[in-house]
Amino acid sequence: MLPQNQQNQPVLKMVPVDADLFEAVGYITSGRQLYIKFRNSPALVFNNVPGFRFDGLMAAPRKDAYFNTFIKNFFISKPAQLP
Repeated sequence: MLPQNQQNQPVLKMVPVDADLFEAVGYITSGRQLYIKFRNSPALVFNNVPGFRFDGLMAAPRKDAYFNTFIKNFFISKPAQLP
């Protein structure tokens, strides 16, 4: 179970990653939302991302390639407000 804030919303935990395009990734299972903090552009949230895609991204030896191949053009994104 994810930690929740006082409004019972899941708390987003961003995890640093080794990638050229982005520096941190977070995922909210209940909302299937993937958050990515990019190095040279604003953070984005990708909606309706299955958990196996997040797991695949985190396990990928080349996270940039995984992102470009399986996430970038497959899920709707919008600017994210990160804590």
